[in-house]
Amino acid sequence: MISSTALAAPAFVFATLALGCSPPRAERPRSALLLTLDTTRADALGCYGEPHGVTPNLDRLEAEGVCYRWARTTAPATAPAHASMLTGLYPPRHTVRDNSSSALPSSAVTLAERAREHGLQTAAFVAATVLDRTFGLAQGFEVYDQVSRARQGSGPIYPSRPANEVVDAALAWVRSRDRERPFFLWVHLFDPHQPLRAPEEFIALAGGRPYLAEVAFMDRELGRLLEALREDGALEETLVIALADHGEGLGEHGEDTHGSFCFDSTLRVPLIVRDPSGQRAGERSQELASVADVYPTVVEALALGETGDVDGESLWRRELSEDRGVYFESYYGYLHYGWSPLAGWADRFGKYVHSSDPELFDPARKPKEGQNLLAQAPERAAAYRERIAEVAARAALPAGEALDPALLASVRQLGYTDAGGARGTLPGPLEDTGLPSPHARAEELRRAAEALRAAESGDREGAIARLRELARENPRNSFALEYLGFYLIDAGQPGEAIPVLEGLLAIGPERASTHLNLGYCLQATGQDERAIAQFARVIELDPLHVEGLQNLITVLERNGRGVEAAELRKRLPRAGS
Repeated sequence: MISSTALAAPAFVFATLALGCSPPRAERPRSALLLTLDTTRADALGCYGEPHGVTPNLDRLEAEGVCYRWARTTAPATAPAHASMLTGLYPPRHTVRDNSSSALPSSAVTLAERAREHGLQTAAFVAATVLDRTFGLAQGFEVYDQVSRARQGSGPIYPSRPANEVVDAALAWVRSRDRERPFFLWVHLFDPHQPLRAPEEFIALAGGRPYLAEVAFMDRELGRLLEALREDGALEETLVIALADHGEGLGEHGEDTHGSFCFDSTLRVPLIVRDPSGQRAGERSQELASVADVYPTVVEALALGETGDVDGESLWRRELSEDRGVYFESYYGYLHYGWSPLAGWADRFGKYVHSSDPELFDPARKPKEGQNLLAQAPERAAAYRERIAEVAARAALPAGEALDPALLASVRQLGYTDAGGARGTLPGPLEDTGLPSPHARAEELRRAAEALRAAESGDREGAIARLRELARENPRNSFALEYLGFYLIDAGQPGEAIPVLEGLLAIGPERASTHLNLGYCLQATGQDERAIAQFARVIELDPLHVEGLQNLITVLERNGRGVEAAELRKRLPRAGS
């Protein structure tokens, strides 16, 4: 198993380790390439200590740039972390606190918008529907190439595409771009995310470990993109930032995947910044960095104006302050299990995690984070709470308008708006919720993962029984209810699934997929009017949801409401979009 021990430094010294002299200062780069590696632990890369050498292309990039050994994400979840990269804001400010439950407001100023305003070509190629344009991250991109909406399903697994498909699409854009104009290109790869399906050749390369095999496959595909940019000369005038949105638990602290906890197995990420001038090439920096630093770094490097009121700090040709600290959080446990939120602050002295059972760690000296040091330094914890409170007090982005107001108007004319669901205000990072700490609920998390493994192995009834038991013991466990509803539908029991899905909507978080599944069950049990309400709510939450729109059209036509159906049919995307 990959161990976070390989990431540890003997002491938190902020001097960087130069492997060679820097060349003379050069002009600014013309373009920028952002490579985001979903679910990639830092110690999965050779340059961060992985001995199997599965990442030669990222290792080469590291040798040509600065490697930040102590970079952290703002949240161990894809959408919030990417929102921080593209805005420079922490989650309480950009307001994206979980995957698929809210969109980045249109009031955000994104990196792509800044680049486009300054005449750059902007293009993004993303690998999974968790970054679908519905969730607001497409703002400013002239090209936003994503997983086809036709593949949007009702299940709890995000549809995705492998790295080779993403890179193929990105390469086609690179070759057809206007070479007279600079560009901002974002490429997102999802492969190390569960479920793991790496090609067999990479399993052997990774010593039989599927997770590392996916990282190896991803690295090979990134190598194709980087080599193409080298060959046409673009790389020599392009700033490259490669980083992960979050890591993966791989069983550490009882967490197999990510999102629920705030240990460094999922918070600490690889971050490499390659200046095309070669400055700081080969340095291994011990500075504290955040994924929120992407926005100000690119803005400064490409001279896109003032960075504005952001939380991140520019890494462009400078060293960070020794007293720098970074914010992080996870609202996943609160939203999906009924646990308290996690919020924290880390600096060179330690790392504080606030919940109903606060914890203080010293990752530099005790990287396993197995000992709570709170009793030994309560005054330090109080100082960290003040920093968290400062973040929470900063102005958040105002809510933005819907993506397709004309479509929403058509849906709302049906008379079925806001068809259920809990949409209350989230508690603040330091607010006392009276709920258990996620870090104390590893056993509940383990049992949920066990239920999913039972279903994957073909024991669907066993999975249903385990999930029912979890839901009985913790009625706020929306994770158990979501999968229970899905498995009941899959088992041909839509009537049994209805109360489960209604219970899920009652506690939240509200998702389009839940309303879609409930609409399907109501339709299957002869309750068309109620089904229409649910499908209408799908479109309210996600105006681009193809399956929800198709189901709504079908049930309207079957009930003699062809005029309304015809109006909605005009909104269906063209094949392949």
